[in-house]
Amino acid sequence: MIQIIVEGMTASGKSTIVNLLSERLGFKLMPEEFRDPNDLLGRFHRDRTWAFPMQLNFLVTRFAQYLCASEEDDYILDRSVFGDKVYATLYYKQGYFKDSQFGCYLTLYDSLLRYVRAPKLLILLHCPFDEILRRIRSRGRQDEIDAGTEYWRLLYDAYMPFLDFVRTEIDIPNVLEVDLADPAFIHTPDRIDKFLNDVKAFFPEKFGEGRS
Repeated sequence: MIQIIVEGMTASGKSTIVNLLSERLGFKLMPEEFRDPNDLLGRFHRDRTWAFPMQLNFLVTRFAQYLCASEEDDYILDRSVFGDKVYATLYYKQGYFKDSQFGCYLTLYDSLLRYVRAPKLLILLHCPFDEILRRIRSRGRQDEIDAGTEYWRLLYDAYMPFLDFVRTEIDIPNVLEVDLADPAFIHTPDRIDKFLNDVKAFFPEKFGEGRS
């Protein structure tokens, strides 16, 4: 069973959080990873007609990764198969998917989810859009910069109702929401300790603590 998945908008701090959980609490880290030998992501950023094959590839890869991590009981995931639908729905609403393509995606998505178990804990990250955009520009990944501000705004808005989606469509027993608006979080030991203690409280069998 997957112990924790960390979900959030691009540049919201997912890598920061999963690294903390791995280094400080001993969870095994399986980072977000895509098999993309045909550079579908790069093609999509240059030409939106590549949205459908790109997203199918991401969905199948995330599903395979989730199954692999589920074989043990100590893994955490940076993003997961559950959040994939956020992207697909956005691309459909923007006209990047045809009706028939979106229908095909949903059929595959629903079929795959029958074979996955919900994680014990979902950590959902929040961060204001202006800070998200600053981080994207600061880290300087060209494909992200080329995507443009409008794309990131649309994706940010698409992520806003994600928690409602999780609660209605996926039976995840525990959700921890974390505000990572302040980039100084990672340099503030007291705040880090509080976050780690909040996480530990969901795993009394592992850390000997319970939620109050």
